[in-house]
Amino acid sequence: MPVVSSASPGAPAASSAAASLSVQPFENLSGDPAQDYFARGLVEDLLTELSRFPSLELVRTPAPTSLLDAPDAAGYVLRGSVRRAADEVRISVQLADARSGRQLWANRYEATADLLLDVQDEIVAQVAASLALRVDGDRLVHARRAPLGSLALYDLWLRGLDYLKRGTLEGDEQARRFFERALEIDPHYARAHAGLSLSHFNEWSCQAWELWDEKERLAFEHARRASELDDDDAMIHLILGRVHLFRREFAQGTRHVDRALELNPSDPEVLVQAAGCRVYLGDHDGALALVRRAMRLNPHHPDYYVAVLALALTFVGQYAEAVEVGAQAPRGTVDAPAFLAAASALAGDARRASSYVAMYLADFEERITFGREPEPGEPLRWILHVNPFARPEDEALLTRGLRLAGLAADPDETRAPTAPPTEGAAPSARAAFRREGELWTIAFDGTVVRLSEAKGFLDLAQLLARPGQRAHCLELAGRPPDDGAGHPVLDERARNELRARARELQEEIDDADEAHDLGRAERARAELERLVEAASQAFGLRGRPRHLGSATERARSAVTWRIRSAIRKIGASHPPLGRHLGNSVRTGTYCEYAPERPVDWAL
Repeated sequence: MPVVSSASPGAPAASSAAASLSVQPFENLSGDPAQDYFARGLVEDLLTELSRFPSLELVRTPAPTSLLDAPDAAGYVLRGSVRRAADEVRISVQLADARSGRQLWANRYEATADLLLDVQDEIVAQVAASLALRVDGDRLVHARRAPLGSLALYDLWLRGLDYLKRGTLEGDEQARRFFERALEIDPHYARAHAGLSLSHFNEWSCQAWELWDEKERLAFEHARRASELDDDDAMIHLILGRVHLFRREFAQGTRHVDRALELNPSDPEVLVQAAGCRVYLGDHDGALALVRRAMRLNPHHPDYYVAVLALALTFVGQYAEAVEVGAQAPRGTVDAPAFLAAASALAGDARRASSYVAMYLADFEERITFGREPEPGEPLRWILHVNPFARPEDEALLTRGLRLAGLAADPDETRAPTAPPTEGAAPSARAAFRREGELWTIAFDGTVVRLSEAKGFLDLAQLLARPGQRAHCLELAGRPPDDGAGHPVLDERARNELRARARELQEEIDDADEAHDLGRAERARAELERLVEAASQAFGLRGRPRHLGSATERARSAVTWRIRSAIRKIGASHPPLGRHLGNSVRTGTYCEYAPERPVDWAL
């Protein structure tokens, strides 16, 4: 946790890992000495809340001073006043840059005297959240203009996070440069590991299918390492909690999400991410309360706040309101249009549902399959796979809404078995995975189930037959070797033009930041982000050209989907075997069954 210290001559400089903030006593402008106590208490509450933010290192200033007399260690100064007139109390707060004297942020809060105690905590939370966001935003503006080698630890975290929010493979790669640089400076910097976890999580959960197993492992290992280094950082607990949820380890995920909220209930980013987790866990009313609080604390929130609110509203049954809210940012996340399609259909608005399905399918082909036409049922499988609902009834509601909206079903899921799955039938000492007529008999650890055929079962059978041996995805897909005839998305000339324009935009951003022309900087930055996203569609990981129509790429994605969907179906009827296969089967360009322990399969 950040240290709260008293300002004194010759105090050491603030850590490079945080922004230093001098918190001055609030002035009592009401002429009522009784308000002195309230003003002092307000500052104490603010110090408590501000200390929850790792971005802030607090310097307590014993008496009001001018900016020129601010403590040397302070980068920012927080000042305020309290005024009471009749039954109204007005609280004013200002944040200034201690070095330049420039005022960065100011706000005013009003309440009636009889309700002041009821709203005081909310005012304190709003001030703390706004200050932390404003300080981070100010530091990021400066950090964007500085070369990588000169950035302090916290600035490296901010730059990396800025790239992660772009939601592209190239953005993830760029982000890792900043986090890895931070670890070069301080191998024990927990936030750098948290950032690396997020970068791999982005690709594991929805993008880099050819590196599925590696990305899952790295996301978990870096999150766990971050938690070991700093057990008091709310954001780190939240990241680790999300990784556990996506691994379908719901109890562990719940524990870390709850710990994050306990550590910092005033950080809007913690609140909104925790709200998304609560939706997955089935606590829909709790999720709704969290995301609404996040929006109050950060009124200028990004679009994904809207996506989380619409999702929470859908699962409390407020379908029409979910659609109206979500329409403010229908592409807040890749799967946001799909959720809006489901909510529209459940609300009885077929026309709107159809338009959102079309939007989702277009985004899916552009951002998930990278130009490859999805296989039948693949968009629905993807939604269910990357949204880890703990309760079957929540997944069933989403599936029903998407089917009503017109999203094609997975052919495997619509094929009914001729006999219901059974557990405990015909115990066998030997594991089995074999097709018998139209059903598959699957036995493991003395439990037998019989399931209808699903795509992926044949792939699994081939892998189980040769444990420890890798099989190329083209072999499993039954396709000829890749002749490399896929065509690059961008030719060399187009790539050179894109790079040149990116350099021009970066120079324009630097000039605009230097001139404090925020409007011009943001316009240039928005165009640059669009270029980066376009480049990420044309290039694979680490800059490899992405080819549309590559046989290997099509097979890799298709086989990964088939196998993961098959494991998921098996796990629903036979959880121990689902866990065993989930831990033992590797997918990607090469697939492999590497069992945790030897298993004698009858195939």
